[in-house]
Amino acid sequence: DDIDYLKQKLEHVKGITPATSWTGKGKGPKGEFDATATAGNSALQYYSTEPLIRGHYFTEEDSESGAHVCVLTRASAMALFGSDDVIGMTFELNLYGTTTELKIVGIRQDKQAKIISMLNGGDDSLSIEMPYSVLTGLFGMDEGYDSIVIFPESSVYANETATRAVKLLNAKKGVQDPNIIQVQSMTDFTSQVDNVMQYITVFVSLVAAISLLVGGIGVMNIMLVSVTERTREIGIRKSLGARTSSIMMQFLAEAGIITLLGGLIGIVLGLVIGNVVCSVLSFPASISPFVVIVATLFSSAVGIFFGIYPAKKAAKLSPIEALRHE
Repeated sequence: DDIDYLKQKLEHVKGITPATSWTGKGKGPKGEFDATATAGNSALQYYSTEPLIRGHYFTEEDSESGAHVCVLTRASAMALFGSDDVIGMTFELNLYGTTTELKIVGIRQDKQAKIISMLNGGDDSLSIEMPYSVLTGLFGMDEGYDSIVIFPESSVYANETATRAVKLLNAKKGVQDPNIIQVQSMTDFTSQVDNVMQYITVFVSLVAAISLLVGGIGVMNIMLVSVTERTREIGIRKSLGARTSSIMMQFLAEAGIITLLGGLIGIVLGLVIGNVVCSVLSFPASISPFVVIVATLFSSAVGIFFGIYPAKKAAKLSPIEALRHE
């Protein structure tokens, strides 16, 4: 078939698998849940970068013999059994009215799956990987499938391998139209994700800039009110010989301290919330001391910048007029 043909002809490839995804229901001791079952051969193990935390992946022998085995994500095991220590246990999978039992041989980590679930609005369906031969046994299907997934040994060979695979299949099937067989590489997908992340970064940066502007204006207004309320105090200090520069530095320091405290509170809240989210998603929290220091200094710098006008206004007050102020 096409899979064996490509295995013989392609170089720098660590695995090739048919791939198709079906939706159904998975039923275990803890209840019944929506499920997405992805079927392929043993090379399907390369489809996800998440490592196995228990058991092993189903083998080529399992695929050829039609063994009813599967690999679940940790979250799927927890949903079905309330535990991830479920190697050797079975559960029911119903696909379009046909029910079968699958034996669990491996549990995969699911950090990425949790993030995808959050982006999809909390989609908590089970994620199941199983031999394609299970489908052929249940439904008497031929070797038809949605797609062929090729896993190159390195991303360096991705484009070259994809181009050669299309040429080989076109030649084998006598296809004249080069657009009949479509290719989608992970590099294309990664590029799309990078573009989306760039837009998100720009959006977040704009929101942060607007927040800084509003916060800075707020600090400036507070300092202007402070100057008005302390006009007489400023007059007394000037009459006693205080220099203009010392008064200006006093108000700049106050503005910097106000925003510094605000920045520290924001950083602490950010660290707490970040650690909570990472804990929920089972991610290690990565905190850069450099980023914390830069954020702290930047928050103080914003206060000093927006405190320049109030500080100048306070420093330029006439001692006589200031002393007359009530």
